[in-house]
Amino acid sequence: MIEKYQGYTAVRKVGQGFRPVGKHPFKIIHNARAVKYDLIQQFESSIGIILPSGVKNALCTQPVPILGKELAIMKLQIKETKL
Repeated sequence: MIEKYQGYTAVRKVGQGFRPVGKHPFKIIHNARAVKYDLIQQFESSIGIILPSGVKNALCTQPVPILGKELAIMKLQIKETKL
């Protein structure tokens, strides 16, 4: 699960202590599967095609380097078929 937060990511020295300054968005990641699923969703939105759930599940079980290679190959194949 990836949770989006708007929180303090910088501190400034005030007196003898530190005080949080500036709110910036950041994400907290609880597991690798969520990261892979988020990557697959970004891939789908960039190419404009929705992958079947079985394909998504198969891709989520791949190690991250292999997942990146497979998505890159799929993108090239989709571009070739559109031309």
